[in-house]
Amino acid sequence: MRINTNGQAGLIYQKNIVSDLKDLVDIICISLNAHSASSYLKICRPVYGEKAYQAVLDFARSCVGQIPRVILSVVDWPGVDVEKCREIARKLGAEFRLRKFSGN
Repeated sequence: MRINTNGQAGLIYQKNIVSDLKDLVDIICISLNAHSASSYLKICRPVYGEKAYQAVLDFARSCVGQIPRVILSVVDWPGVDVEKCREIARKLGAEFRLRKFSGN
């Protein structure tokens, strides 16, 4: 089973849910979407504001070692430093995926 997520479950549920997913999920794809908290805030406009980006990183960190495949992804978008995002994924021990923008 694969889950695609924005990685903000810790904020939404006010707890770490990774242990609940551990034996049920084979792949988790987390939308990193930016190379910094300020870029994430500008691009994603998250409900949780400035806390959201760190929550995404914390969620990804807790998935590594618990979920067999953890993938961080970003959309190829102006202002997103793809190489910095790739490095973040590497440092967290996750795979990296670059997604193409498919809108107008």
